[in-house]
Amino acid sequence: MKIELKKEAKIHIVLLGMLLVILLFSVITYSIKLKGNRRTFIFPSVENGKLIVETRYLQKNPQKDSITFFIDELLLGSGVERTKLLFTSGTRLESAFLRKDILYLNLSDDLMQMGDGVLDIEEGVELLKKNVRINFPKVKTIQIFVNGRFAFE
Repeated sequence: MKIELKKEAKIHIVLLGMLLVILLFSVITYSIKLKGNRRTFIFPSVENGKLIVETRYLQKNPQKDSITFFIDELLLGSGVERTKLLFTSGTRLESAFLRKDILYLNLSDDLMQMGDGVLDIEEGVELLKKNVRINFPKVKTIQIFVNGRFAFE
């Protein structure tokens, strides 16, 4: 006993198979994106000073907590061309800790140097605070120190 399918039935089976492959591809792609936390980075444009928003998926880092890892990435700069750095190249996060809703950041003294393609220090600090508040709404206050000394009063 041989069963023959009509031409329309064969087309339906092929379409169903293609649909299942597309669905499987979508599920795999979606699960890969879930392996990181979505973070929003804001950098100023070189040309007109407008803000450029960049989205990155940051993987979990076993050596750092999420806020420290985010600030390290922020200090490295944008992946988009034609944006300014918040602070001079080489500025790094020495330490950070969160107590209640206050974030304490200790940055290296490279922050105090000026350079091309860099914001003014006060503008950089404000943009750093804005980036942190957008990505970590539990942080209400940010205290910034440079080499262990209070940066701005």
